[in-house]
Amino acid sequence: MSVKDSESNGMLPQVSIVLVVLVSTATQVASAMGIAIFPVIAPQLALMLGVDASYVGYQISMVFGAAMLASCVVGPVVLRWGACRAMQWSMWLAATGLLAALSGQLWLMPIAAMGIGASNALAAGGASHLLFRFSQARNRNLIYSIKQTGVPLGWATAALFAPILTVQYGWRMPMLIVFCYAIFGGALLGRWCTIWDDDRNPQAAQKTNLLSGIVLLWHYPILRYLGIASLFFSFAQSCLGTFTVNLLVQEADYSLVAAGLMLSVIQISGVSGRVIWGLIADRLGSAMGLLVVGSVLMAVGCLVSFSLSGHWPQPLLVIFYMLFGMVAYGWNGILHAQIARYSPTGMVSVATGGMMAWVFGGILIGPALFAFSYRWLGRYTWTYGLLAIIALTGALFAGMAFYQERKLHQVAVS
Repeated sequence: MSVKDSESNGMLPQVSIVLVVLVSTATQVASAMGIAIFPVIAPQLALMLGVDASYVGYQISMVFGAAMLASCVVGPVVLRWGACRAMQWSMWLAATGLLAALSGQLWLMPIAAMGIGASNALAAGGASHLLFRFSQARNRNLIYSIKQTGVPLGWATAALFAPILTVQYGWRMPMLIVFCYAIFGGALLGRWCTIWDDDRNPQAAQKTNLLSGIVLLWHYPILRYLGIASLFFSFAQSCLGTFTVNLLVQEADYSLVAAGLMLSVIQISGVSGRVIWGLIADRLGSAMGLLVVGSVLMAVGCLVSFSLSGHWPQPLLVIFYMLFGMVAYGWNGILHAQIARYSPTGMVSVATGGMMAWVFGGILIGPALFAFSYRWLGRYTWTYGLLAIIALTGALFAGMAFYQERKLHQVAVS
């Protein structure tokens, strides 16, 4: 165990890592459902607002633009007030955003985006700090991957129930349910703040600023290339989640409910994919190499999407989206673990905030550029074909991080 690992696990309060993982995952689920509601019910929501369904790409970009800005303050917030408190506020910010969206007013959608986006940044930074503090190095890729299953799990849950509730009771009902979940979850998190946040340090927070996370990543080559790679990973992943329903409804003659079920297949596969990737990374000890392989496979999935149509047999489409979901979502947990592993001692939340700025940046520009490209090309399938270039670029930067890691290990051995 490294010096940093020893420091992160010594003289700690008696805390169950299982409970920390469960709570962190539940927090991620709330934030993810707050985002997923919009693309999942996009056709109905767009009809009510009087805009084209493809405009959901701009809404998602606003969400993650807010998340990218909020990620700059995650490090100082966690250091000053505590990681559990940050997760609690992430729940309440999600609820605030959903309350704005429930108004049904187009001009309030940017406010909804800001609340939900900030929620995602705080949830990720707080959870990463707690998991690194209370976990052991030998299974950290798996632990982070389990926590990150909260994102596809939240999307899958929304994709399963939101279309059905929308058809039966209107578009507000699924939003109201997620709103109640966020309010209840935020109140429940308060019971653990005293114990889990005993390491908060206002003095350390005073030494950071809005750019600390980004500067920190740029200072270390491995962290720098991982951060850039995460931009392209999240770009491709967000487009898959945002536009699958629109593709299937408009170009494959699927109903809204059937398309939502297919999106849930992607997200559920993403849940299993993250756990599998975490297990493989811990067993093989080569998380960086796995990131390269996974991003190449993601590009293959984008190229196959180019040929999708209503003539595909449904079982074949299910199998394809299962595999695509596993490779498109599998990277997130182990990337978080590697950022934590190579971050300076005591700066995990700051480094995570810097990395999330890259992740959210990819999701900020991804759906918007996809929507723009679609309006130029006229077909979702053709636009997915172009997305393969983005995935391959992510593989390039992951490979550069892999090379830097090998150099670092060679220096350590010599």
